[in-house]
Amino acid sequence: MKLPEKVLIDDVEYKIKEVSHRELQLSNEDLKGEFWGDTRYKPASIRICESMAEDEVKITLVHEIIHAILHERGFDQESDDESMVDGLAHAIRMLAKQNPELIREVLS
Repeated sequence: MKLPEKVLIDDVEYKIKEVSHRELQLSNEDLKGEFWGDTRYKPASIRICESMAEDEVKITLVHEIIHAILHERGFDQESDDESMVDGLAHAIRMLAKQNPELIREVLS
């Protein structure tokens, strides 16, 4: 999947970049777990692991966008809740896949 170069969240432009799995792990070594993407608020950027299947890339991008939306809306504590963000990402992805006509109408 070709990622978009950027996403506009409120008035903030987040650059989107594919990076290696190793780069994600090294830059997040102070945190626990495996990383397939991350969101940085300053500078506004989203990084996605380059070696994933297309569906994994899509769900990871939605996940990282949710982090950015929550942050830009002032929900910093919620933005740090990985379980909630992941649950929302999967729910939004399924909503879009199962209801494409609704998504076109509501979000156009």
